[in-house]
Amino acid sequence: MPRFVESTKRDPYRNFNFRVLFNNLEVAACRKISGITGTVEVVKFRAGNSPSSVDELSPGRVHYEPLTLEAGLTQDTTFRDWATQLIRHEATPGFRSAEPDFRRTVEILVFDLDFNRAVKKFVLRNAWVSKFTAMSELAAEANEILIESVEVQHEGFTLELVV
Repeated sequence: MPRFVESTKRDPYRNFNFRVLFNNLEVAACRKISGITGTVEVVKFRAGNSPSSVDELSPGRVHYEPLTLEAGLTQDTTFRDWATQLIRHEATPGFRSAEPDFRRTVEILVFDLDFNRAVKKFVLRNAWVSKFTAMSELAAEANEILIESVEVQHEGFTLELVV
């Protein structure tokens, strides 16, 4: 018997089968993404003439946590190119444009392992890089993949239908 209403699928989707797209272009070797989180601030209020000592609670502003995307270090320059639109210094060739086009639409597609088809699509709006790690720590005794990462700020996300 399936665990989910109106579904023949018994098991939840796995977290290791996903793809990341920046402006509709797939990012190579993306290996990890932090959770997608939205939070509503709590506004406390108590009227001066209230007989209760308990605060009234109302919803406040919405806040979205930044995402961290990690990828294996390859010849693909997607992370570096995006990050260096804002992270520049005097030794960086070229000039930062007056109004750089640094915001991106980031799509995260979750795939069903059994049928190898996209089942969930999260879309981050107006995303931009606030932190860039060009290379993970080097260690002579390690046996690990080199990782580059970007911390991405965004102005909200939606869960959209997968076509």
